[in-house]
Amino acid sequence: MTDSFHPENTRLITGTFLQLDHWDDREGARFQQELRSLNPDHWRQMLHDMAAIGIDTLVFQQSADARNGLNDVRFYHPGGSRPVPDWMKDKENLYSEVIDEADRLGMKVFHALYGMYLPSPAEQTDTAIRWGRQIMTELLERYGDRPSFAGWYWTYEYPPSTPAGRDSLKRIVPALREISDAPLLIAPNADRGMSATLLQDIDVDVIAYQDCVGVGVEPDIFGRYARANRFRSLARLPFVYEELKFAHDAWNSGDLWNQYSRARGKTKLWNDVEIWEFDNQRTLLPTELSRITAQLDMTAPFVEKQIIYQYPGLMHHPNHPVHVGGERAATLYENYAIYRQALLEGRK
Repeated sequence: MTDSFHPENTRLITGTFLQLDHWDDREGARFQQELRSLNPDHWRQMLHDMAAIGIDTLVFQQSADARNGLNDVRFYHPGGSRPVPDWMKDKENLYSEVIDEADRLGMKVFHALYGMYLPSPAEQTDTAIRWGRQIMTELLERYGDRPSFAGWYWTYEYPPSTPAGRDSLKRIVPALREISDAPLLIAPNADRGMSATLLQDIDVDVIAYQDCVGVGVEPDIFGRYARANRFRSLARLPFVYEELKFAHDAWNSGDLWNQYSRARGKTKLWNDVEIWEFDNQRTLLPTELSRITAQLDMTAPFVEKQIIYQYPGLMHHPNHPVHVGGERAATLYENYAIYRQALLEGRK
């Protein structure tokens, strides 16, 4: 895997997760309607706005929309074996047009291979493999030869540090590589830990760890409140990422007690920066820049790339014709652009 799109300065955001609509209607309630209203020109402008603040890598979160049940699974890409979601009926080529613009801008794209509402891969691994291989085959045919093509993102976010997560990935990864040998990215929670043994077992190419700082506004969300709230999670980032780097750096380390081997080389360590927080209705809203810059500063010594969750709905150029995410998203974009310029000029 090449490093051509890794930044030299890891205090800056250089990638984002994205989706043509948000995977969860309640979570995305503040911006779902506006996001779905975007036409191809609006998306082209959004990608230009991303590039203007240094974003060069896009990671699609999901490729299959199963929120209405397994009897009504939709694919976002055009011409697939499943129809597009109903809200895309008058713009069925939208996914391809986003990829076209990414090609023009020199961006890199990781295409998703699963859906958030498809069966749990840890519980129904064979079913997950069938879905993943079908989706990969269709996406590879359409986008595998594009300049923007960077690899694949395995959507499901269960931790590989559990036996179920590890064992299912040990089956999923080689099954997918039978179709495409391109880099494979996963994004588990940083608060679940990692080891050299696990890195060798799961054999993925990139791990973008969710930094878990967005969690905590609503008590016990996802059942992790005792270990992860926004204040404690922020303070412990350097310790968590130092341990993650220790594991990743064990590739062929020569240390009998801390090493792993992979024919594909060292597993990349990226950070998935949570630029959001929840209100008491579990609805996403952009957080303040000071918290985000603290997240970047604390993890920068340990990671190779900073990507955010996510630009659509949480950051937005104030002059874009559709105000996705409202005033807070526009303010975050403006403030981050100022911060980035100051950092590039050596004033931060």
